[in-house]
Amino acid sequence: MIKSKLAATALVALMALGSVATPSEARSKRYCRAYAEDVANHRAGAQQVVGGAVGGAIAGGVIGAIVGGRHSVRDGAIIGGIGGTVLGGVSANKKWRKHYDRAYANCRAS
Repeated sequence: MIKSKLAATALVALMALGSVATPSEARSKRYCRAYAEDVANHRAGAQQVVGGAVGGAIAGGVIGAIVGGRHSVRDGAIIGGIGGTVLGGVSANKKWRKHYDRAYANCRAS
């Protein structure tokens, strides 16, 4: 009789401990968010915006020179730089999100 009460008490205690969420679960989500942000920041970021601005300025300058002559190079470079910055920013945001989602999923799966 005493053995069965002891076994039942141990079983209840084990079940109670097993059903409680541990703090390590909450920490792992926080850790994975920070990890994924770090990965995404290193793989996609400002370098794409700067690259888009430079590429846009060069392309705009060339098109301005061809279409409008010598004085339109400056205007074409400015317009191309702005357009390249916007397009580079949009592209960087999509790429950042893709790297973040992938890194987060890999972190949570491991």
